[in-house]
Amino acid sequence: MKLVVCNTEWATGKKKKFLNEIIFDYSPDIVCATEVKKDFFLQEGNVIFSENDYGYNTVDKYKVSLWSKKPWTAINETLPHAPSGRFLSACTEVDSALINIIGVCIPWKSAHVSTGMKNKKIWEDHIAYIDALNEYLASDTHSKQIVCGDMNQRIPIAKQPELVFNKLTNMLRSHKIITSGIIPKIETVSIDHVAVKGFDVKEMFGVSKIQDGIELTDHDLIFCELI
Repeated sequence: MKLVVCNTEWATGKKKKFLNEIIFDYSPDIVCATEVKKDFFLQEGNVIFSENDYGYNTVDKYKVSLWSKKPWTAINETLPHAPSGRFLSACTEVDSALINIIGVCIPWKSAHVSTGMKNKKIWEDHIAYIDALNEYLASDTHSKQIVCGDMNQRIPIAKQPELVFNKLTNMLRSHKIITSGIIPKIETVSIDHVAVKGFDVKEMFGVSKIQDGIELTDHDLIFCELI
């Protein structure tokens, strides 16, 4: 199965069209898009969204969206004890196999510190989200699962506190993080990640956020084929 992970940075107009062309030229089975407007996907398919209340009083903007060729089932938009609007779990079939996809947009270190609700300390929402997802995954029983999206940390550790990094990697201890280290074709590290359980990796590579001299978004795109 083929998966694309892309932070769209709320793309509209020509940028939205260009991103859709890049994504769907790969013929993905599933797309995880973060920071996305409701009309982003131009390709016919099945689209679901996270709750749109993530504390910044926005309209028609969602932190997580999932697109699939096949219908979604077991849709869950709620992650107990986590900052709202940043979680989306659902199941779909690919090649007759039932797969659970968890799309995430983990708050960046300064979420609600100096903007939004302005009532958090640095890394506070980020850690709260990881702790909540760690608890959720610890009780999950899916045999084929993908956790993907904007995790707002580089792997291996870079400038983030060791405590924060260790929480992220411990959360994904039952999964293989296939986006750790230098991403092929873009030759840099990413803060968007794919962690898999019950899959092997046939290929994984990045596509630059800059195309024809235009910055389409503020994140490079991740493409992978899993078997």
